[in-house]
Amino acid sequence: MSRRSLVARLVACGTGLVLGSPTLARQTSRSAASWNFGAAHLEWEPLEVGTGDTLLVSAQVRGVPARAVLDSGSGASIMSTALAAKLGLNNGERRMISGLSAKAPVLLVRDIDVQLARETRRLPFAVVGDLSSVSAAFGRPIDVLLGADMFTGSCIALDFANRRMAVVKSGTFLAGPDWRAVALGRGAKQELFIRASVEGLSPVPLMIDLGSSAALMLSSAYARDQGLLNGKLVSTAAIGGVDGVRINDAFTIQNINIEGLGVSNVPTLGMRAWLSTSTVGNVGLPLIAQFDVVFDVTAGFVWLRPLGPRRRLPMLKDRSGLGLAASPTALTVVHVAANSPAEKAGWAVGDRIVAVNGHSIDANYTRGELWQVRSRPAGTLVKLTMASGDVRELRLADYY
Repeated sequence: MSRRSLVARLVACGTGLVLGSPTLARQTSRSAASWNFGAAHLEWEPLEVGTGDTLLVSAQVRGVPARAVLDSGSGASIMSTALAAKLGLNNGERRMISGLSAKAPVLLVRDIDVQLARETRRLPFAVVGDLSSVSAAFGRPIDVLLGADMFTGSCIALDFANRRMAVVKSGTFLAGPDWRAVALGRGAKQELFIRASVEGLSPVPLMIDLGSSAALMLSSAYARDQGLLNGKLVSTAAIGGVDGVRINDAFTIQNINIEGLGVSNVPTLGMRAWLSTSTVGNVGLPLIAQFDVVFDVTAGFVWLRPLGPRRRLPMLKDRSGLGLAASPTALTVVHVAANSPAEKAGWAVGDRIVAVNGHSIDANYTRGELWQVRSRPAGTLVKLTMASGDVRELRLADYY
């Protein structure tokens, strides 16, 4: 699903914008013309929001069709070892790259042509790495993560309400009065960041990370130093990516404010080992998708426009405590969250689920609504059929 969130679909139900946003009637009356790119020709392409928190797009790498994740949190694009082998890119420069909390060995390959939404860009280099944890979390092979290098020189418009995207030349977007300009910074490792206030504190740099399925991540050290954990329920979550799988904290932030645009009740991951020296956390897709979005990295801005409650991407919250990796026939437990219903019911890593409420797990699990079962209201009883044939019941609850 995301290179940064293997299990914890940590996005919250009941989350709301806090700014007196336009009414639904006004929101639904906006036409495509409200995306004003002047004389530039705008061609919308389909955008799939996989499992509610991952941006899947169609791309071509050296002319070969590829399933891609749009990932502004990665400084460079990362292709899977399987795609690299298909392209004959078996040799490259051996390097170590940093994830959010660890490092991983990769290959560096040069001069890679990538086409996205009819726009082709030659990348001076791309990374070849193991994307198996990304694919396992999402339940489908992921061929490439399109990083911030694909954003240079372009405007990328993301219309979450209508599940579409467009790519045009940098400098063409003409923001109207309902858009808010947010300055983009570059970190020491070329990570893109914005500044935001967490629970009324002074604004801090946070990566803007379309590839993260967690609404918000914060360095655990920053959260502790600022007293953000005081009086809160704190649980755990497993995070996976090119740097492996690690256990981190899970809690809820009351509000975050980005240039006057506020979002409340934000599920948050506390990263126990945060490697970035330029940021103290990141803003992920579920939080970004509360808005219409236009990225213009070359111009140095991202523009945000608040969406009405029925148009923005739902922010869902896991109430089971089961961290799951999907395959075409089963869900495998890879983590059991501390103090969660799953822990109290005796679930264990390695348990395999083959049906949820009588519906068998198949290749469509991540494309339908079955995966949302864990986010249903507290008190909901879920029946899970195990690989052994036994049926176990789990009652959902808020545990962080």
